[in-house]
Amino acid sequence: MFSLLSVTPLVKLKNEEQARKSLHTLALNRFMTNNRYSIKPLTTSNYIDMTKKILAFILLFSIFSPKAQTINMDFPKFAGKTYDFVIFQGDKEIKIIQDTIPHNGKFELRIPSEYAPYTGMSRWLITNSEEGGGLDLAIPGLGYAVSCAAEQPTKDNLLFKGYNPVNQILEISDKQQKIVNKFKIMSMAMKLYGDNDKLYPVFEKELKAQQLVFQEFKKELEKSKDYFSYFIPIFNITNGVPVSLTDDPERINKEESEYITNGVDIDYLYTSGFWRSILETWVSLNMIDEKSELSFVENFKKLSNRITNPEKYADFLSVVTTSLSKFGKDKEIELIRPIVLRDNKIKDYSGKLSVYKNAFVGSLAPDLVITEHVGKVEDHNHQTRVLQSKDFAKGKYKKTAIIFYQSGCGPCENLMGQLPGNYKLLKDKGVRVISISADSNPDVFKNSSSSYPWTDKYCDYEGIKGVNFTNYAVSGTPTIYLINKKGNIESRMFALEELLDKIK
Repeated sequence: MFSLLSVTPLVKLKNEEQARKSLHTLALNRFMTNNRYSIKPLTTSNYIDMTKKILAFILLFSIFSPKAQTINMDFPKFAGKTYDFVIFQGDKEIKIIQDTIPHNGKFELRIPSEYAPYTGMSRWLITNSEEGGGLDLAIPGLGYAVSCAAEQPTKDNLLFKGYNPVNQILEISDKQQKIVNKFKIMSMAMKLYGDNDKLYPVFEKELKAQQLVFQEFKKELEKSKDYFSYFIPIFNITNGVPVSLTDDPERINKEESEYITNGVDIDYLYTSGFWRSILETWVSLNMIDEKSELSFVENFKKLSNRITNPEKYADFLSVVTTSLSKFGKDKEIELIRPIVLRDNKIKDYSGKLSVYKNAFVGSLAPDLVITEHVGKVEDHNHQTRVLQSKDFAKGKYKKTAIIFYQSGCGPCENLMGQLPGNYKLLKDKGVRVISISADSNPDVFKNSSSSYPWTDKYCDYEGIKGVNFTNYAVSGTPTIYLINKKGNIESRMFALEELLDKIK
């Protein structure tokens, strides 16, 4: 089979789920590494790899007429194969076609009227083959047909009619990559020789020349006003190409944050397939400085002001909120809450966004819905009762710690392994412990919780989508809420050490 999917070019994808995730893999892997912005030295393999990645995005067609929302496909070797056709909108992948390739291999991929006109990335994905495969298709402004008579499509045997984007994208990728690599070579030479060497000024002059050439390249790309002028800068972020050529990590981070905040085209980002990874990168860049809360708030205000569409704004806020929660940045969530509420762009504050209306520090804690199953869980024979937050800390208790966790989660296992040994301390301090599990298997929950010394151990077997996880806006585990005697939330945290420090 074949694959020209964006970040796994010419690599077999074993199943639909693997292929579905591939568009985000490159950016997320880079997001999790320390050396995110290292520019690879010029080698044949690096250059070919970069070219393959870029080429995955070159299948183009127009948005200005019904025909321009259709791509004609001719793949006779894939007759009888089933396929999906997917478009990207924010954090969602929308499956707009599910069909079978006819016996002659000729078929159309058409954007339905409810999504037209559509400008952005899409994916054609083979679904009934163990080897999988597919093509990532950009939809920017020119109609065409593509055909391939081979069993293993590659950039060399794909034939285009009406428009051939290969030459254009090769020119763009070749020009950019050569500039970047020349800069990197000069930078490495300057470090290797040192500023006392007679060759140092030569290298320095060429390095500065490549910096200027890169800026001119970007201006030229921007002037073209075609799809690539908007998409390439987005793709560069995921591929480690900085906004300007520099070896200064602080400058790289600052410029990338500023570009995402003030420059990236929201509409093109929304349909790029990189919406989540770019926004997660933006949050991480704003979290580098531990004293950057006010800077983050200002950047949040600027970026959110540029997102006027309510649906896009809700998707943006959801990704940002999830990222902040993963970083343990509840203070930042509190700081942007007034902005979110004042802008009044969100109509539904359920799920992750409930943290802006419910379950925020200072608010009355949501009541807990306790589910008690009778017989097998799959029989759905259960009873529920409500434990009101004002009654959490009745009697001798002064506070309540609610622990949201899931068996098998590494940080959760660490926390829940330490908690029993500290339970007496918590109890002596007047803290009631209530644990809420995201387990979906009754045996797993019962086995893991049986040794816990506290009484209040609950699980509705609905996973992280359960009512209590939703009401408390828990998007990741473990999450701990500390609630005072009146039922108000005092703190939200993610580690036992934080809880023990709060009750000193």
